[in-house]
Amino acid sequence: MANEITTVSHNDITNASLTAPFIIRALSEKPGLWRFCREWNLTSGWASPVLSIPVENAYWGSAADDGAGVDTEYDATQGTDLSNTAVTTGAVTCTPGEYGVAHEVTDNVREDSLSAIDLFGLLEERMLHVISLAMTDDFLALLASLSNTVGTSGTDLSIAQAVAAQQGIRTRGAEADALVYILDNQQALDIESGLIAASTSMAVFAPAADRLINYAPAPDNGMGPGRQIMTFRGYPVFATGLTDTANAGADVVGACFCPSTPYNDATGATTFGMAWKRLPSLEMDRIIIGRSTQLVMTARAGFVEQQDGSGSGIVTDA
Repeated sequence: MANEITTVSHNDITNASLTAPFIIRALSEKPGLWRFCREWNLTSGWASPVLSIPVENAYWGSAADDGAGVDTEYDATQGTDLSNTAVTTGAVTCTPGEYGVAHEVTDNVREDSLSAIDLFGLLEERMLHVISLAMTDDFLALLASLSNTVGTSGTDLSIAQAVAAQQGIRTRGAEADALVYILDNQQALDIESGLIAASTSMAVFAPAADRLINYAPAPDNGMGPGRQIMTFRGYPVFATGLTDTANAGADVVGACFCPSTPYNDATGATTFGMAWKRLPSLEMDRIIIGRSTQLVMTARAGFVEQQDGSGSGIVTDA
């Protein structure tokens, strides 16, 4: 046969391809772990760029000091005047930094893109996503500032070390109604592998050990946007790939700490805080000479370690 009608002979009226009214999203880390910080609002009525938070200094010794600060210091004797005890305070400061993302969209793109795709809405959503990722990364950098740590450089995270991270917070005197673990993805793999290795069958895992660690997998095993992989000792455990490294990249840094709750805030247990100076905001500007539209999203926020003793850094092999 010859002279068939084909897409070659009729290429002027046939489509070589069709753009679907749908965008496949790029894979990404999940932002938002800074939600465990106590939030301070400096967006109005505050003329200073720095937040100073007063901190009480204990004059009665420290937790787990075998009573060394109170064993004789406050003994009284009949008929003898008491001596005044000095009371002092300190402060922690938080300086918000600025975040920003900018895009410039030409009129041609806006005019020629598929109407079924909300281009500006997509860009706005992703700009907020990126700023939140950057904020999450800055928050997680604070985990390395915790002075109390568990783990051994070059060695995988163990179940015993994960337990010790929580126990240390208790023995240092924190009074809390909630704790969280944030682990690097490698640490999450270590602890889950350790739980599996503890028994050839999780169904017959030693009851005494099971009660001690109070382990339960999350319903979605961390596949959802929250990235909670389990509860351990009854507390939620989250995994992320945004944590910092330590020891020249040989190790990764996670933590167990006290999140912000009304109770933790009241007892001083909340480990981290954050200050908002400018909430995420989108502005648009018409660039007439360039026949385009400028989209700019910015925010100002900062993070601070409020209570060092109520957190335990977890530093283990990368």
